[in-house]
Amino acid sequence: MHLQGIEFAAVTVNDRVTWPFALITDFQGATAVAEFKYSHAGAGFDRLLAELFGSLKGKEIEVESDVGGLLELGIDRLRADFDLATAVSALRNAVVELQCQHAGISMTEALGGAPAESIALYANINHSVYRRRDTYEFTRAAERAVEDGFDTVKCAPFDYLPLAPASENTVEAARPGLEQVAAVRLAVGPDVQVLVDCHSRFDEHTAPLIAERLAESGIGWFEEPLQPNDDPDGLARVTGLVAIPVAGGEGGYGEGFFADLVRDGAVDIIMPDVKHCGGVTEARRAGAAAQVAGGRTSLHGPASPISQLAGAHVTAAIPGAMPLEYAANEAPWRTELLTEPEHIRGGRLWFPGGTGMGTSLNLDLVASRGTR
Repeated sequence: MHLQGIEFAAVTVNDRVTWPFALITDFQGATAVAEFKYSHAGAGFDRLLAELFGSLKGKEIEVESDVGGLLELGIDRLRADFDLATAVSALRNAVVELQCQHAGISMTEALGGAPAESIALYANINHSVYRRRDTYEFTRAAERAVEDGFDTVKCAPFDYLPLAPASENTVEAARPGLEQVAAVRLAVGPDVQVLVDCHSRFDEHTAPLIAERLAESGIGWFEEPLQPNDDPDGLARVTGLVAIPVAGGEGGYGEGFFADLVRDGAVDIIMPDVKHCGGVTEARRAGAAAQVAGGRTSLHGPASPISQLAGAHVTAAIPGAMPLEYAANEAPWRTELLTEPEHIRGGRLWFPGGTGMGTSLNLDLVASRGTR
C-alpha cells in the first residue's frame, strides 16, 4: 500500500471540545478517516501529522505496524511524546481502514474477531455537564443516561482539585466530590453500576483513603487515582491496598505498556484509547496481553462517532471485553456526523455493517458545523 494525500477537517462540539479528523487517501483512490486529538501542539498538530504523512508518502506499507519503523520512531520515543504517539496512531488507524476496504472485510474481522451486531457501552456523563459540574447536574445526567438504557455510568467528580501538588488534595478537600458520587448512587439506585474517574488527582497516601470513602457508595471501579504513565509503581502500591478494581492507561502507547501495568499490579483493568495507544491493532494486542496477565480491558473512548466505532470494533474483537466508554448526551446532532448514522440504543452500539468501519464522515455536516 502507498499513501497519496491527506486533508484535515474539524467539528466544534462546544467551547471545550473539538473533534479533529484526518482524511487520508491511497493511490487506489480509497479514503480513510482517522480522528486525533489536539494536545500540547494545539492546532500545530495538523502540521506535525502532515509532516509524518509526507515522510510515509511513497513508501510501501505492508502492515500497519510498519508505520513507526518507516518513520524511524522507536517505542521509547513514542511512549515519551504524546503528540507523536497520537499522530502515529492516526496513521496506523487509517492504514487498517484502507486495507479493510481493499480486502472487503470489516475492521472486527481484520482484528481477528467475528462480526457482531452490537457491543455494550457505558455512559460517561462528564461531557454533558461541562458548564455546571455540580451535584444537581451530575445526578440529572446520570438519571438521563439510565433513562436512555445504560446500566453503567461514570463521573469524574474531582476535577475541581488541582493537578499538582497532589498533597493538597486531602480527603477533606475531596469531600464535595465524594458527596456527588453518593448523590449519583442514590439517584440511579442499587442496580446501576457507578464508575469513578479521578483524573490523577491523588497520591499514594490519599488515594486509599479516597477509595475507602468511595466504597461506601458501592462504586464499580477506581480510575487513575495516580497517573499510570508517570508513577506506575505508586499506582501499584495503591492497587494492592484497595478493594475496588483499579482501571487506567488511557494515555499509554504500545502493547507492552498495558501488559506491564497488569503484570506489575498497577491496574486490574486496562483502558487503551485508539487515538493514542498505537491504533486499533495495538489496542487489540493490548487486550490480549492484559488477558494473559490476568487483567481485563475496557477501551477509553469519550470521542466522536469515528473513534467510537473504531473502539467498538476493537471491543468486539477482544473476547470478554468490558463495555466501551461513550460520552452520553454530549451533542444532540452527533448521529448525523456519519454517512451511516451512529446507532446507539439500549446502552449498546449497533454496527452499520459493510467493510472497514462501515461508515465515514458526513462532509455536509462538517461543512455546516466545522471546517475542512
